[in-house]
Amino acid sequence: MADQFDLAQDLDAIFRQQALAAHARRWAISGASRRTCIDCDEQIPEARRKILPGCTRCIDCATFYETNTGEK
Repeated sequence: MADQFDLAQDLDAIFRQQALAAHARRWAISGASRRTCIDCDEQIPEARRKILPGCTRCIDCATFYETNTGEK
């Protein structure tokens, strides 16, 4: 029977795997950033495209996506 500490360790392992997968996806992106957001079709600022190569979402849509999916 699992106690609360076992459950906490299991959840920690799941969250850690998700974080590592998200990190790997971020660094696996290659090529130029999109000029427009894939969700709202608004212009992605040049500064964001330079800082985050391969970005596909504007700041607002990226924030919404990350908040609702837990991914980055």
